[in-house]
Amino acid sequence: MSQTYSRRAVLARIGLGGAAAAAGATTPLRHAFAQADAIPWYFLTDDEARWLAAITDVLIPEDDFPSATQAGVVDYIDFALAGDYGRGERLYMRPPFFEGAGEQGWQVGTPASLIRTGLTALREGNDVTALDEAGRERWVQALSEYEEPLGDVPAGTFFDEVHSLTNEGYFADPIYLGNHDYAGWRMVGFPGAHAYYTERVDDHGYRQVQPPMGIAHTDARSDSPPRLIGGRG
Repeated sequence: MSQTYSRRAVLARIGLGGAAAAAGATTPLRHAFAQADAIPWYFLTDDEARWLAAITDVLIPEDDFPSATQAGVVDYIDFALAGDYGRGERLYMRPPFFEGAGEQGWQVGTPASLIRTGLTALREGNDVTALDEAGRERWVQALSEYEEPLGDVPAGTFFDEVHSLTNEGYFADPIYLGNHDYAGWRMVGFPGAHAYYTERVDDHGYRQVQPPMGIAHTDARSDSPPRLIGGRG
């Protein structure tokens, strides 16, 4: 399917966890880049986004903190694959190419082509987005152990990349569209990479609790959210 729906509408179709359900399908979770919720994907198709949502929510399910999807992991992956990282700008991609060993590094084209090829092959089988929670867990477990190629890419490389992008999207600075409402940072108690602490230079003898703040942090009441910048480099 082509890029038609807003990203929030697409992800809601596979049934997000309790936090999103409580908010209601028409009330997206608040985050620093809420203005992106109503626009189509930068790289992913709607169907690819739904599959990634189903997979990543198994890798980071909802508990006391939001699931991967609720925290914007699919938004992060979409933004990264649409940018320099997805195009392999930092990879040596000039021929001639020779078959190499796994320990010699990246061997499968660009990250964007890896994810798209893997998802295309997977979508020829059982529809993971139609499975219940237990079924999705079994499906993702099987994928993590699958040894046959997905199209012309190794299944293990595809799974490792999705797993890595999921973790990055959950814990990266929200400026890259993931980590909505600082879900990942709140989980581990990370206050963010603050540039200045001059107002606290004379504080001694006790630990001061600092709420998370990202690079482009603005007050939730602000009507001017931070602008989008380049994706993962």
